[in-house]
Amino acid sequence: MPTPTVDLLDGILLVLLLVLMPAFALAQASALDRLPFDRLSAYWSSIAALWVLGATSWLVGTRDGGLAAIGLVPMPFVELVAWSIGLALTGVLVMLGFRVVAGWAGVSETTVLTRLLPRTGREKRVFALLSVAAGIGEEVAYRGYAIPILAVSIGIPWSVAITSIVFGVLHSYQGTLGMVRTGVMGAVLAAGFLISGSLLPVILGHALVDLLGGLVISDWLIEDLAETTGPYNG
Repeated sequence: MPTPTVDLLDGILLVLLLVLMPAFALAQASALDRLPFDRLSAYWSSIAALWVLGATSWLVGTRDGGLAAIGLVPMPFVELVAWSIGLALTGVLVMLGFRVVAGWAGVSETTVLTRLLPRTGREKRVFALLSVAAGIGEEVAYRGYAIPILAVSIGIPWSVAITSIVFGVLHSYQGTLGMVRTGVMGAVLAAGFLISGSLLPVILGHALVDLLGGLVISDWLIEDLAETTGPYNG
């Protein structure tokens, strides 16, 4: 029996998602560590990139099977809310758990991450838009599109493993701690997608985690940096 394969269009998009995007993220993390940048400009450019990424994955992924092909299927409202809140709470617990472990190990967040966290009211409003864009763009691309396409050839476990590792590398500006943390979050979101049968609560849960991380937990991270390196005003 022949092994199922992906067609050329899917192959090109998978190379973009699983090879070129993480390679760019690694290069960008190195540049951000060495060069000054403006937070608002970084937010807006990321929002644009996420919408392009999500829209491309949406168009390619739905060309044959419609919205259901990328997991955009309806579910009862109560279940949607329960799954979304459950995934968001799990994500927050993952973040807090890694903070505790990092404290025990004496590992600090990267300067780049703390420089990217919003401080002013305007920055927080744009960061909220970024959180929504990340929830939609990244979930459509890496959970809704990539997992089903990869699963045809390599099975669900490997699909989840590969997309979660890549998801971690995409956040390489957060350092090793952040990449592992984000990879774990990718696996949690993938499990939510596969078990619930819908991408909708995963999108909402992801957006909520980013909102809480950037608008609430961020103050804790900024204080940590000030305690270890002195006041930071960047």
